[in-house]
Amino acid sequence: MPLSAPLLQPRMRPRTIQAGLLALVMATSSAAAIAGSPASGHEAHHLPPSSGLMLNGEARWGTDSALRSGMNGIREAVVSTLHGAGERPMTAQEASALAGTIQNQVSYVIANCKLAPQADAVLHVLLGQLLEGAAALKQNPADAAALQTIIEALKNYPVYFDHPDWKPVTAPELQS
Repeated sequence: MPLSAPLLQPRMRPRTIQAGLLALVMATSSAAAIAGSPASGHEAHHLPPSSGLMLNGEARWGTDSALRSGMNGIREAVVSTLHGAGERPMTAQEASALAGTIQNQVSYVIANCKLAPQADAVLHVLLGQLLEGAAALKQNPADAAALQTIIEALKNYPVYFDHPDWKPVTAPELQS
């Protein structure tokens, strides 16, 4: 009995498809945010013109409950992992768990957060940084630059978004 065409094609796991689509959305959104954000006025003095991060005039962008929940989840995972590791480097299991949490929370935010298009474009720059750091950290748990990318995104988040009761990321390991 001849094999039908669908049986000849490799089966893709739903997570693989989701990760690929998420990466495509993030790359497209980040590029659109960068291309569509001329630096002018107040924000031009604080940001490189190609950063894609900008304020809503002189104000921070509003947030919704899905965004706040997802960002709180990422923040808590980062702080918990850093405190759990203490002075030693993260283990591969800790890095993988942290990267997985970041990826899951970013997926949740993308699926559930409803922001105005300009706010969404700014958010996607930060989410892209979080995913970039998570992927690099998963690949190499000792990659200090990957962790720094995640931490910088979390530090920039309250600069651009109004998140009541946001707690800054603090840990002895972050003192610079």
